[in-house]
Amino acid sequence: MTPRPETSTPAAWLAPDAPTFAVVGKVNMGKSAVLATLLEEDDDAIIRISNEPGETTRCQRLSLILDGAERLRFIDTPGFQQPIEALRAIRALAEHPERGPGPADLKRFVERYRDTDTFVDECVLLAPILEGAGVIYVVDPGARLHDAFIAEIEILRLSAGPRLAVLNPKTDKAPSHEDAWRAELGKAFNLVRTFNAFAARFKARRELLAALNQIDERDRDHLDTTMALLDTEWQQRRERAAEHIQDFLRRALLHREHAHFDEQAPVPESARRDAVRQASHRYFRRITALERETANMLLGLYRHTAIQAEAMAAIGEDLDLASDETWRRLGLTRQQLTFVGAAVGASAGVGLDAATLGHSLGIGALIGGIGGGALAFFKGDAIPTLRLDFARVGALGGRRVTLGPPRNPNFAWVLLDSVLIRYRQILSRAHARRGDVLPHDAAPSASITRLLPGDRQKAVARWLRDVARGRDSDERTRAARDALIDTLAAIEREL
Repeated sequence: MTPRPETSTPAAWLAPDAPTFAVVGKVNMGKSAVLATLLEEDDDAIIRISNEPGETTRCQRLSLILDGAERLRFIDTPGFQQPIEALRAIRALAEHPERGPGPADLKRFVERYRDTDTFVDECVLLAPILEGAGVIYVVDPGARLHDAFIAEIEILRLSAGPRLAVLNPKTDKAPSHEDAWRAELGKAFNLVRTFNAFAARFKARRELLAALNQIDERDRDHLDTTMALLDTEWQQRRERAAEHIQDFLRRALLHREHAHFDEQAPVPESARRDAVRQASHRYFRRITALERETANMLLGLYRHTAIQAEAMAAIGEDLDLASDETWRRLGLTRQQLTFVGAAVGASAGVGLDAATLGHSLGIGALIGGIGGGALAFFKGDAIPTLRLDFARVGALGGRRVTLGPPRNPNFAWVLLDSVLIRYRQILSRAHARRGDVLPHDAAPSASITRLLPGDRQKAVARWLRDVARGRDSDERTRAARDALIDTLAAIEREL
């Protein structure tokens, strides 16, 4: 979804080929927040969200673009300032006072006050509605229903177009007057829906967009197509997210770090330890950086443009790959590693070295699947020990140390867990939220990979083995990708 801001002359508020809705309400009721989350826009330069009243002072056009075409148009309007006085003026201008005001009197009101200093905001917000835009009226059910709100509802009732009321609770702590609001709104609006702009997930956004289909059947075919395009785009995002995650795991498993030391140094063992220590530090720092880069790609994919790597550094720093706690709460359990290792190792005993990321102790070809499972069990909870190789460089006795990948078979699963947790946090973040850093889910039960069905675990494990062996076959890459896509969809359903 791509919102496109644009101010316009009154004659151009309506879209020729897309339903148009004016988003209206009292000042500071959350109109802009609803639009920000509905259209996935977290850039204050496009949709400004503030606790200060009166941030929206003119109408602003925002378009929902799908498949390169404008599918819906929304007009963010200034809030009502004098609804009671405006309703009184509308009634005074009524052509037939005995019958009460109607749409023509609403138009007469705007024409009367449009070029004056009276009812400035009311005239601005009514302009697109009089042109033919539908109405989305946003209120906070935590606010008490009083005369000013009743006047707003009555003014909007006079419009001839479709009308949807949105209850946008600003906080769960405020006393709710939802029943009173629903009773009053039901008299003037085609439909009333609840939508928490600061907590809504994709499902809630989709349901609100689908509700537009229920208030004006003339646009049913267009809106049905819009929803189909929206679902297609969302599925494409899942697929791209799975590809990003696979690329991260591949790069992490194939990464190596090098360091050099001099065998002729006064204390060669000390020089050797220093080289290993430096290479190990660089190795885990690089893996953490790759994980953060992947998180940023996922943020961009889901249109969280205001949060970059610097803002997410706190999460990345929490992924301490040398910490026992990380290995206790992330990755597979020892029992799961046993089963997965056995299933993968059984298909090719000689592949056990790769299946366990190098820690086979030379027995893979002898004990096949049983050895794979047993080995995974005994090493399941250990902090990763990097594979270590030494090579002589030059004729003067220099040595090169090569580190990576970790021998621990749980290493890749810990990394997968970390990025899946990030994915869950990204999907949970509403676009109306501004400026705060995503908290890291550090609960002991945070692991997602432990809850995967066995067939998905095996598909991913077979692909990880291929990657470690440098083969990365198309068939197993696709199978692992499909398993990841299913996992991303399951995360979404659980939110």
